[in-house]
Amino acid sequence: MKRYIAGLACAATAVLGVPALASTAHAQVADPVTALKSQFKNGRGVTYTDTIKIRRQQKTEVLGKRVGELQFGTSGVIASDHTTTLRIKEGDLGLGLESNDEEGSAESKRFNKLMAGLAEPERVVRIGNKAYISGGAFSRFMPTDRSWLQYPEDTHGVTGSMGQPVNAAEPATLKALLAHATVKQTSAYAGKITYSELHKVSPWFRAGVGQKLLEPLAKMKINWKLFLDGRGLPARLTISSGGSTITTAYTNWGAPVAITAPPADQIATVKDVQAGFEAVETIPLLSGK
Repeated sequence: MKRYIAGLACAATAVLGVPALASTAHAQVADPVTALKSQFKNGRGVTYTDTIKIRRQQKTEVLGKRVGELQFGTSGVIASDHTTTLRIKEGDLGLGLESNDEEGSAESKRFNKLMAGLAEPERVVRIGNKAYISGGAFSRFMPTDRSWLQYPEDTHGVTGSMGQPVNAAEPATLKALLAHATVKQTSAYAGKITYSELHKVSPWFRAGVGQKLLEPLAKMKINWKLFLDGRGLPARLTISSGGSTITTAYTNWGAPVAITAPPADQIATVKDVQAGFEAVETIPLLSGK
C-alpha cells in the first residue's frame, strides 16, 4: 500500500487501461453524443462516483472513492465539485523517520506533514479554468483563517487526480471515444485511445495530467469500456491497467446543480501556503508547472 501512497507526493496521475470485451456488433441506441447534448441546460447536471481499486498480493482492494457533481451550461460542463477520500490512515503512511542533522530533520517533518494530509478528504471545486482545493495534502500548511487554496492552473487536486481521467460527459471526449470504439453493442462500447488524443479534446483530462503533456506520455494508450442507460446517456465508464481499475458511475442526469466558488475571504494563494511550508523550495505540486 505504501508504494502507491508515496507516489502521490510527487505526482497524482494514474496510467490506466481495461481488459478486452468481446467484439460483436449490434444495433445501436440513439446517438450518445446527441443524447448527451440534450442534457445541457443551465442549472442542471449529473452526479458521479469513482471507485479506485488496486490489486496487490492476489487481492483487490478499494484504495479510495471520488464523489462529485458536474454542472452544465448550454454548451457543456461549466463546473465540477468533488471530494476524494482514500482508505488510508495516518498510521498507514509509515511516517516519523527523521534525519539526524537539523536541516534534514526539518525537511523530514515538512514531508511527513504533507504526506499525513493524504489521509484527509480532499475537496476540489472547478469553475471554468479556476480550481480551489480544501483539505487533503495541503491542509496542514494553510493559514489558520483560510480553508481553500486557489491553484495556479486547472487541476483535480492531489488525491483527486487519482480519480477518473476520462469524462464521458464532455461531448468532444465522448465523440473521440466512440470514434475509437472497436466494440459496439446495443448499449456498450469499448476501445483504445491515446493520451495525446484525449489531451487535445478534453479539459477534464488536461486537469488530471497537466496542461502540457509530456512527450513520453503522448503515445500511451488508455483502454476503456462504456455502458449507456436506456436514454443513451453514460451510465458507467471503466478504465484499468495491470493492478489498477477505476469505475465511474453516472447518476441523476438532469438534476439541479449549483456550484459556486468559495468565499473570497476563505481563499489562500500558493504564496500563503508556501509560507506555511516554511521552506525555500516550492511545495511539490504547487509550482503549477
